[in-house]
Amino acid sequence: MATSLSKPRLVTPLLWALLYFACGYVSHQLNGPVRGTGYIWLPAGVTVAAFMLRPVRQWLPVCIAFLVAQLALSAVEQGNLFNALLFTLDEVGAAALAVWLVQRVRFSLEGLYFLRSVILSATLAGVLGAVGGAAWYALVKGVRFWDVWTVWAASDFVGVVLVTPVLASWSRFRAHRSGDHERFDIVLGIVSFVLLAVLAMLIFDGNSAAKFGIGVGFALTYIPLFLTVVVTVLLGGRTGSLSVLMLAIIVILQTAQGDGVFAMLDEQRGRSLLEAQLYLAVASLLVLTVSTLKTTRELVHNRAAVLQNNMELALASAEQVAYVLDPTTGRIEWSGDVQLAFGQGADAAQLASVPQVLERLYPDDREALHNYWSAEAAGEDREAVSLRIVQPGGGTRTVIDRGAPLMDSNVDVTVVAGVWQVERSYVDADV
Repeated sequence: MATSLSKPRLVTPLLWALLYFACGYVSHQLNGPVRGTGYIWLPAGVTVAAFMLRPVRQWLPVCIAFLVAQLALSAVEQGNLFNALLFTLDEVGAAALAVWLVQRVRFSLEGLYFLRSVILSATLAGVLGAVGGAAWYALVKGVRFWDVWTVWAASDFVGVVLVTPVLASWSRFRAHRSGDHERFDIVLGIVSFVLLAVLAMLIFDGNSAAKFGIGVGFALTYIPLFLTVVVTVLLGGRTGSLSVLMLAIIVILQTAQGDGVFAMLDEQRGRSLLEAQLYLAVASLLVLTVSTLKTTRELVHNRAAVLQNNMELALASAEQVAYVLDPTTGRIEWSGDVQLAFGQGADAAQLASVPQVLERLYPDDREALHNYWSAEAAGEDREAVSLRIVQPGGGTRTVIDRGAPLMDSNVDVTVVAGVWQVERSYVDADV
């Protein structure tokens, strides 16, 4: 039993280590030979995501896994293992400290708190990690502190905002039925996703200055940003994060090869990669903001729907129908199954005003209800009143109206709210 329980604890750090190694290898290949620090460092997003998604008690195994991954990466590339050890302590320590500080404020993977957490974690991890790295380069290699610090902080920030939202969103993945989205939205979202890939390749592949001109080439870069937002709105935040990741792969690969609008001058390759990453950071934050607002609105609507459904069930089980009357306009909003009181075929939309309700009452009770609601609107206390509602198939159904006025701060009646308790007995009536 102990062996079976220990396997998941070993698998999780191993998966994080593999992901860190893969992102680090890709980052080094894209950076190419650099004098100081690299312009691309995607593992920063992996470390921040790991600390966000794992409880604090499991951070130590994850930190060890990152250290092993970094040492393996240095061994593959024949780097200095001591420098790799110091680099890991700096980067992983900065990420852990950043997430810990953010969690002290408030941390959540939902809503605007997640957006704030990602931005704060990316900023803190980039700033803190860059301080140690820039100081090391300044002491050992004699490179200017601020030259290294700015590039290091920017690359870490971009790595976090590109990778962390993808890992965080898909870690919360739950399969949904196809009916959760309209088919037209799904088709349009897929078309937008494919169009994003095609246009990104067209815009960032080859010599953009020769194809479009410098000004037009830079202007066309806004089109992929728009398409990532469209994909997010139509297909959700997870697919939106994947669209940004796909855009990042295309932009970084083409820029590293000297193609696209950010790589017009070969001697500025490092600067071009940094500009491309800042562009991708804007895309990621834009999609993350849209996804957060969309998710927050959907959660609010879902909670409202659940509350409404619970109230409907409670009213139905108690054989009651609730109403809210606006005494100024005479409009009525019903909650519950109005057919309990008004019979089969009754629709709340056809009973949305006082005259429409009075028409369905037994003639002798119409004045009683009119006076009862008028008296309540005037703020007078009245006892519950018994009413008979004419049924479509003949006969009447008795309801007990228990209503009360709701006052505002000026002691003016704003609405009259109440319930109708439905009596199940039928009485023949000559109407």
